[in-house]
Amino acid sequence: MLELLKSYPGNLKVNGREFENVFQAIQAFGGYQGKLVIELNTKSAPPPWEEEVEESKETEYVIKVKRYMTRPGSPSFDFMDKWNNGVPMPMRVMVGKKLKETRGMVKMELRGEIVQKVNPVCMKCGRTLTNPVSQYFGIGPECGGHNYISPFETDAELQQAIRETRKQLQSVTWTGWVIKSAIEEQKIWEG
Repeated sequence: MLELLKSYPGNLKVNGREFENVFQAIQAFGGYQGKLVIELNTKSAPPPWEEEVEESKETEYVIKVKRYMTRPGSPSFDFMDKWNNGVPMPMRVMVGKKLKETRGMVKMELRGEIVQKVNPVCMKCGRTLTNPVSQYFGIGPECGGHNYISPFETDAELQQAIRETRKQLQSVTWTGWVIKSAIEEQKIWEG
């Protein structure tokens, strides 16, 4: 009887014993001549709209999302209210891991991060940065509340400020669902 199920991909229970696949069951009951009680799909799998991500959970990504992912829900766009408890992403550019994935969405655990030595766009709002200090921090003067005039006497002072900013950015965390079509850029984080 078990030979008929060779192409079955899931787990099963035969006469009360659990098996990860049909081949394990065939080995255990190969010459058995009695009654077989076979139960398929004995372990609860996540629903198809909430499948675990196949890739390594240690892989981290840098993502840049469209601006609407950083805005609260509204009558015309209630995604944040329905899927993220009304909490929008704090920044457009963030780094983190995929937790779950569906056909149209991905649940991610994200944090702020300085993603490159010189950032051409503001990580908060996505506007183009032209000032070297803003490019180092990755945040423009409006979003970061700083001047266009470099307040640093030496490069060492600037590097110390960058380390402090990185710490502050890393404390900004968010976990939630991201619409796949809202992801403008995605690449593996090299750290």
